[in-house]
Amino acid sequence: MRFWMGLIGLLLPLAGGAAQSASQILDQTARRYANLQALRVEMRSVITYEIHAQGTEVRSTMQAVHTALMRRPNFLQLLIREQRQTAFGGGLYSDGTNLYIENAALRQTLRRDAPKTLREIYTQRTLAEASMLMIGIDPMYLSIYGDWRRAASAPKLVGRERVGNRPAYKITVRLDPSAFEQRGITATQTLWIGVQDKLIWRSQINLRMNYQGQTLRWSFAATITRQEVNPNLSAGAFVYKLPKDFKLVERFEMPDPFAGVAAMKGKPAQAFALKDLSGKEVRLADYKGKVVVLNIFAHWCGPCRREAPELEKDIWQAYRDRDVVVLGIATWANGDPLKQAEAFAKEFKLTFPVLVDADNKVAELYSVQGVPTTYVIDKEGVIREVIVGVDMDKLKRAIEALL
Repeated sequence: MRFWMGLIGLLLPLAGGAAQSASQILDQTARRYANLQALRVEMRSVITYEIHAQGTEVRSTMQAVHTALMRRPNFLQLLIREQRQTAFGGGLYSDGTNLYIENAALRQTLRRDAPKTLREIYTQRTLAEASMLMIGIDPMYLSIYGDWRRAASAPKLVGRERVGNRPAYKITVRLDPSAFEQRGITATQTLWIGVQDKLIWRSQINLRMNYQGQTLRWSFAATITRQEVNPNLSAGAFVYKLPKDFKLVERFEMPDPFAGVAAMKGKPAQAFALKDLSGKEVRLADYKGKVVVLNIFAHWCGPCRREAPELEKDIWQAYRDRDVVVLGIATWANGDPLKQAEAFAKEFKLTFPVLVDADNKVAELYSVQGVPTTYVIDKEGVIREVIVGVDMDKLKRAIEALL
């Protein structure tokens, strides 16, 4: 009897150790990463966002590839590239002496002296400059900070699933809302952690935000395709090579996104022909001899929806008898362009002509960077005013000046 009691006493701790809590698993994972001297991670992600506003929905999905290398004390390489758009993405590189922050959209790379530690490099501010976000728990975050509780709370062990051929714990956490500047955000993360190696192999972050009647849902699903702990990474692996056509700068030079729009002021309006809601072709040239208010909008755009009733009442109805015409150009449609334009015109009881820019060609022709954008064209066909956003007083002044 004493033998069996002794054997049970030995087995009980082992059985208890097998039934780990979510917190214990995360602690083991954090320690595993924090003790690494070097790390290589490659992953693929799918980023999806949805915007719901006033009965309309906009949805977009983007796929990207990520590469991350780390070697203590201050060698780092982070790279993200969207698979279809070369203008999207960013990079962050430290070769131990210099820090390079690459912005693909600007086609510029900023150079600074490299900080002495990874924590001084891997900050929210620096990542934002590289068009990246620090959200939730991931291998690089745990390698650098070593504490999952800085970013998350309320862990829950959901169960076990397989990631490829690897058995993994499935754990959910609530992300710290203080990481987001905007209030009203809730975010959760699901992690798949290897049962044997205690490494993260998959992640799903879900974010929801309610703001001024709009609901934003954003998700980031990432699967790690390669992960090497303590690989032999030489300093040469972190050498930065400036991409072709990129400019090396000491500070980012921000272009004016509306420079192309503003430059159209004083120039002849570009000719175009579009179909109206009845299928009739309408040309800009049809209105020569009139003042034309060319309003380019999108059905899902909140400011456009607020502006539409004012365009109808305060511009079209007020000036139509004075040789002024309003032309609405429906562009950037989410879904069927004609149906969305018809629904928009019906909802706001628009009686001025609404034309369908199904291929977004007029928006491109007029260098539109945001909606609504309104062009006031004089009777000779010259653009005399350009208004980005909603400014009814400015629009009225421009019309009155031409009359």
